[in-house]
Amino acid sequence: MRLRFFMGKKIYIRDATSEDAPFIARVVLAGIDMLDLDAVLPDEQRHLYEHLIEICCMDDTLYSYRNTRIAEIDGNQVGALVAYDGAGYAKMRKKTFGLVMQTSGMDLSHNAMETGSGEFYLDSMAILSEYRGIGVGKMLMRDRVDYALSNGFQMVTLLVDKDKPRLQKYYESLGFAFSEEMFVFGSWYNKLMR
Repeated sequence: MRLRFFMGKKIYIRDATSEDAPFIARVVLAGIDMLDLDAVLPDEQRHLYEHLIEICCMDDTLYSYRNTRIAEIDGNQVGALVAYDGAGYAKMRKKTFGLVMQTSGMDLSHNAMETGSGEFYLDSMAILSEYRGIGVGKMLMRDRVDYALSNGFQMVTLLVDKDKPRLQKYYESLGFAFSEEMFVFGSWYNKLMR
């Protein structure tokens, strides 16, 4: 567990539990620009959201609580980062995307392979708007980068939407650099590595 202070309040970084699945599901939706983390869930997304909660409760999916670190202030979830070993990506992707296809009809199998062996992949991150700009995101990122480097990973990678140059600059300020372009979830992304 990592600890930092903001305005006299402790910011904790901890492993997620299955009870965090509803929050993780919202983080995943925010990560693919389907929902702002603070927004009211639209009725048309309720079925997908509820199914994502189930996926987040599973041990062996991309968005599993086991792959997630939670940032908390005063015991409240304020942000999260889903990240994992790229060596397990293909297997977890097949299961995760298959489950999404079964319940929502969304065929995600045509997406590029986002990561692979030797990489520690930072998949989805979101912070509640009132806690942005105070270092919560940097804390989560550093937590996972430190974990990856201390566990022998050759590189840490992530994707950033090409239409979000400000976000790319943020990641570059944390030591990431452009690697390649990828087409996923119907948009072009820059893959960054560190």
